[in-house]
Amino acid sequence: MTPKRKQSWLLLEWIGTIVFGLFPDTRFFNDKLSRVIFIFTNWFAIPDLKNPRHFNEKLMALKNSEEAYAPLRTRVTDKELVKDYVTELLGPGHVVPTLAILRTAAEVDTFAFPLPCVVKPTHSSQEVMIFRDRQPDAKQRGLLKYWLWKSYFAANREPNYSKLEKKLIVEEVIGGGLGVVEDVKVLCFNGKPKMIQVDYGRYDDHRRDYFDLTGALLPVEMRKPAARLPFPFPDKLPRILDIAARLSAGFSFIRVDFYIAGEAILIGELTSFPTNCTVPFKPESADLTIARLFDEPDLEITPQLFAAANAGDAAARAIALKGAPAPAKGRLHEAGSGGV
Repeated sequence: MTPKRKQSWLLLEWIGTIVFGLFPDTRFFNDKLSRVIFIFTNWFAIPDLKNPRHFNEKLMALKNSEEAYAPLRTRVTDKELVKDYVTELLGPGHVVPTLAILRTAAEVDTFAFPLPCVVKPTHSSQEVMIFRDRQPDAKQRGLLKYWLWKSYFAANREPNYSKLEKKLIVEEVIGGGLGVVEDVKVLCFNGKPKMIQVDYGRYDDHRRDYFDLTGALLPVEMRKPAARLPFPFPDKLPRILDIAARLSAGFSFIRVDFYIAGEAILIGELTSFPTNCTVPFKPESADLTIARLFDEPDLEITPQLFAAANAGDAAARAIALKGAPAPAKGRLHEAGSGGV
């Protein structure tokens, strides 16, 4: 079992690995190719990195900065090495147990997978297979070998992936299989948890909600439609936020990704550049508000903050439709979202 991904994106990823792989790993080419990826995936919108205002513009500025190349970011990006980092900070019992590491195609061909198990590339993103009661067939082993070959860095130019060893990690299946809630992710700015993302139905009808630090639902969407369900783990929220704060210390931005399995709170990974800086939050007013957290990490995120920003945008559109000059968008955004 593996999450569904569009064939068009898989083809583009393969082409990107081949074509972008021809360009050297330098700050200049990584910056330029990142812009190409952004422009192509955002219907030819040009990112403004000199005066970034949107979330992905801020994130791209970080992606092209010295911090993106820091050894610690590289270490926590590797799905095997991040477990050691988490254990050093939190102690044992906070990561999914590792069953095996596979480094060569020959190992993939001959390895007897311990069932049930989960398999992921440690040097890539979005790929996962679950084997429950039977060994992978030839086609599945072929896909695993493709994962070993493919360079996520070449296709996406996220610097933290550049030096990663290509390998597959085999893990235990947690929680007895797939639950209704699969992932809880906390967006952290300068070591401060600010927003919580919850994903449902990753293998079927994938939906996604966002919450503030109290567990209140936020009027925000990104890539997947909202489920609009209550926060599923209110009793675990203080512990989740404490762990997120400890793991995000020292990073100007990072997303801490959790698995909740019964009473266990486990760390899946630490994500530096969600969606490779290509998918905006909706509505745009929410995207602009979230972007402020890069410079204002103490900004309190609440449903009322987004409602005020949305109302400000609606007022600007109404003025424009009547033919009157609309207020400057930046100033309107400041007023509508409560200022600093």
